[in-house]
Amino acid sequence: MKRIYRHNAWFLLILTALGMLKSEAAGLTSWTTSLFSGAGSCAFCHDQTGPSLTDARGGSVSITEDWRGTMMSHAFKDPLWRAVMEAEVMARPKLKSFIEDKCLTCHAPMPRTQQAHDRGGELSFAAAKLAPLASEGVGCTLCHQIQPTHLGQPASFSGHYDIQPTRQIFGPYDDVLTMPMQRHVDYTPELGQHVQVSGLCATCHTLHTPILGPDLEVIGRFPEQTPFLEWQASDYARNGKHCQDCHMQRLDEPIKISSRPPWLDPRQPFWRHRFVGGNAFMLQLMARHAKAVDPNASDETLATTVSRAREQLRQAARVEAVGHRETNTLQLDVTVANLAGHKFPTGHPYRRAWLHVRVADSRGRTVFESGAPGDRGDLLDAGTAWMPHFDQITRPTQVQIYESVMGDAEGRRTYGLLRATKYLKDNRLPPRGFPDVVDADIAVRGEATSDGNFNPSGLGTDRVAYRIDLGRTTGPLEATIALLYQSVPPEAVAHLDSVQGEASRAFMKFYRQADKTPETVHQVTLHIEASRPTEPSSTGNRLP
Repeated sequence: MKRIYRHNAWFLLILTALGMLKSEAAGLTSWTTSLFSGAGSCAFCHDQTGPSLTDARGGSVSITEDWRGTMMSHAFKDPLWRAVMEAEVMARPKLKSFIEDKCLTCHAPMPRTQQAHDRGGELSFAAAKLAPLASEGVGCTLCHQIQPTHLGQPASFSGHYDIQPTRQIFGPYDDVLTMPMQRHVDYTPELGQHVQVSGLCATCHTLHTPILGPDLEVIGRFPEQTPFLEWQASDYARNGKHCQDCHMQRLDEPIKISSRPPWLDPRQPFWRHRFVGGNAFMLQLMARHAKAVDPNASDETLATTVSRAREQLRQAARVEAVGHRETNTLQLDVTVANLAGHKFPTGHPYRRAWLHVRVADSRGRTVFESGAPGDRGDLLDAGTAWMPHFDQITRPTQVQIYESVMGDAEGRRTYGLLRATKYLKDNRLPPRGFPDVVDADIAVRGEATSDGNFNPSGLGTDRVAYRIDLGRTTGPLEATIALLYQSVPPEAVAHLDSVQGEASRAFMKFYRQADKTPETVHQVTLHIEASRPTEPSSTGNRLP
């Protein structure tokens, strides 16, 4: 093999040059620093070319094409993130450098890590905008260079990933052909089994923000997002199922993972770099405002990623319902099951899911409705701080909303991360196997703590009883129960209207024009005859 490589050195150099031109033309930078290289450097080998990065059906499984349409690729360009960071800075101007540097740790990790390595100090947002590698958000050479040091432990959380100046690049395969990558990009590929474990993701997806005192001193830490800790307390962790198993499609077939050298043998299994989540809303928003946002992917790639996000959401939870009529009362028992390996919804505290229940008579007229979103996607009245958790619902104004509600030091709801000191409510659906006693960072909060139908025996379910007064309504009824989801609720971003910063104005302009229709996770329909128990007809599978 070494002899073949020497004989083909000039051939490889020509292919390298052609690949570089292709990568740059595709909008991916090959900018290189002492620690990092842009995705353009990766694309000229790890993009679909001929038989490389092609599955058994002939379809592309390009690593860079899958990645470039994701929220990870757009971590720095995400207009909501920019607006939220700006709002935090304007609320705490004395902490501007700290806030920006902290946010950039995971939203522009390559230039931020490079600065820390070169000269130390905090990276500003203005400086990051000038750094070519910032535009790629969470790029290839960031994740694949993270050392196994302290992964899965608190020392690695909140952006404390370990990057060393050794130009080691880790992957899931052993017996690696090192010379092509060493010669082209000065990286040495090595087996790194830690790229397949949840602790790698936890470096940024377990985030604690500081709790500030009256003089801006740090007096504690607030668990802003904790999917890793939630997973760690679940059956998924106990059964060895990691983040990558759900968010990176696994192909159990031989895949040629690089177009160069041409004689490289296929590897198996292969993990697609789709990093699929549930944030279809932001991907659509960026695609619609491509001229302003300058996304890293084409409209077609973004649309494909949106479809994948919606499919992922449809696999995240299930609804089951049974109902019967007793004289003038309709009794519905609705059970929602979390099928994800962490709480649902999880991640940023803005996200929420809720039950939309509508009962109609034989002529289609609404008899009862709870949880119908407004034209702007809103759920709460102007004067409503938040909706409590319910075990039983009897009025249309009561809505079962699964969410985490941040509270400030005075116990008021806040959407400001640096104002948050505790959770006033957290009734997000736990993953299966989630115990009653857990670390305070991931504990259930609010009325759900006393609801015996919430996560009984660690099943990751919630049962809600609807007792509906039918009045004089007669005849058969149809009840539709839908679990809806929003990654960006209008109530959560309304405060950005008053910030009047550049990023906030831009985002709110985009948001006002956006389609705010909630995503439907799962839906079932019951046909209810007079006084007879009924079985559900469902748009999906029954609960396991």
